[in-house]
Amino acid sequence: MIKFYTSHCPKCKVLKKLMDDKKIEYEEIDDENIYLEIANKNNIISMPFAEIDERVVNTKELQNYIMGR
Repeated sequence: MIKFYTSHCPKCKVLKKLMDDKKIEYEEIDDENIYLEIANKNNIISMPFAEIDERVVNTKELQNYIMGR
């Protein structure tokens, strides 16, 4: 399952809808205290991002993953 880190920004909403449309299971995490630490540790500079198979991916990588499904 994907861990989807979101701030509910417009990009977050688009990717969330894409995952819903493709019936991709994900856990939505919107706690700033959690996602800021993970983002900083992994040099992520924009929202949303995700953890897929224990690998943290940025917005573009997440979008590519979703579109490839």
